[in-house]
Amino acid sequence: MARLIYVPVLHSVAEMGAAAPAYKAAFIARHGEAKWTERCAAFDAIWRSTAEAIKALGLDLRRVKLYQDSLPVCDKESELVSNLAAQGSPNHQLLESLMRGGATLVGTESPALLLDEYKLLQSSERTDAKAAALLDARDRFIAERISQTLGEEEVGLLFIGALHRVARFLPQRIKVDYVAVRSELSQGQEQPRM
Repeated sequence: MARLIYVPVLHSVAEMGAAAPAYKAAFIARHGEAKWTERCAAFDAIWRSTAEAIKALGLDLRRVKLYQDSLPVCDKESELVSNLAAQGSPNHQLLESLMRGGATLVGTESPALLLDEYKLLQSSERTDAKAAALLDARDRFIAERISQTLGEEEVGLLFIGALHRVARFLPQRIKVDYVAVRSELSQGQEQPRM
């Protein structure tokens, strides 16, 4: 039986690309520099805890496949991960670390569906129903991709945002687990939204 482990993802400012400076400036204007620094520290603590939780699983990384939210199937997956890691994305830095340990990165998402989502986000005709239908289509694609690439006795780590519900589309041959991430935020503090 194959095993898939959900890893919760908080998207970082580094992943925002050109929109990052405006987001940071707006946040600081509203909440102040100290709150920004505090938020960044909390965000980093969550990613350190995530890395520790994965390490605690004791996985043989040579039998691990890595699936990443918003990583298109494109033959340039490693380059995309390296670029975001170099820009400071802790999510992508963790992926690089796991790859150095022997894990295999797998293109996860349909480029066409990701482009559709980008267009929908920019559209004045965006509705909750359209967004939900698109997310559902993305989840179906991700599940099919995992089903096609995750072999028996292999473990997949799915780095995915909270709105996704990929597990409902996976075949029964894939057992689904969830990594337990513990940090100081797990003990009553507000979780950062980035």
